[in-house]
Amino acid sequence: MRRGRIPGTILTFALGAGIGAVVAFLLAPKSGEELRGDIADGVNEGVNQVRSSGRDLKRRAQRAVDLAKDQVHDAIDAGDRAYNQAKNA
Repeated sequence: MRRGRIPGTILTFALGAGIGAVVAFLLAPKSGEELRGDIADGVNEGVNQVRSSGRDLKRRAQRAVDLAKDQVHDAIDAGDRAYNQAKNA
């Protein structure tokens, strides 16, 4: 298989897998109400997972920002001290 055809092959596979999943849902031996409930539960679970990941990412980003602020303040303080020592020398 040539390299230029790999992305198309992957896309075709993913599309086929998606269509297969939809067909499996439609042909599942469950009532429509049960199936809709299962789909809703899965969507809610996914949404909750995305929210949790978002909160975790926000906490990590805030920690990184706080650390960067501390380092900038430390650098400013060190620069002020060096400037004052040079000025007084």
